Amino acid sequence: MEDFKGAYSARKNDIFALPRNQNHAIAIFHLGGVAIECQLKAMLLVYHKISDWNNQSHRVRDSLFGKPIKNPKHDLRKALSDMSDLYNVALADGQFFRHLEKIIRPLGSSNPDYISLRYIPQTTESLSDWHNSFNYICLWLQKNKRTIL
Repeated sequence: MEDFKGAYSARKNDIFALPRNQNHAIAIFHLGGVAIECQLKAMLLVYHKISDWNNQSHRVRDSLFGKPIKNPKHDLRKALSDMSDLYNVALADGQFFRHLEKIIRPLGSSNPDYISLRYIPQTTESLSDWHNSFNYICLWLQKNKRTIL
């Protein structure tokens, strides 16, 4: 099984290691999305009390209890919606999904997602708004971690 917690920390460190003044925005956007993906996957496994994908959820009183939990792949919204308690907290937050969308599609809604950005050579998109959203999501997930226990 992958080490999603370790990968989250490593990708987060990678983001901050890249120099901002040398047009590494695409790499930062891509790695940032991967970092959030890893954090959500780590939380999803804990939430359902499983150690591998396709194991049955052991979270009593959850709509997915007893059902196999599939790897959400790169779908951050799916990873979140598969943790109904955390998803409901996110729905109550007026800003969460706006920030999550910035992580998923950093170049805008009609552009490729964070995974497909690896095929884009460069961008003039500012890092500032993206960094605000990245920090918001990271802090929000940390703050709401108790929801998954």
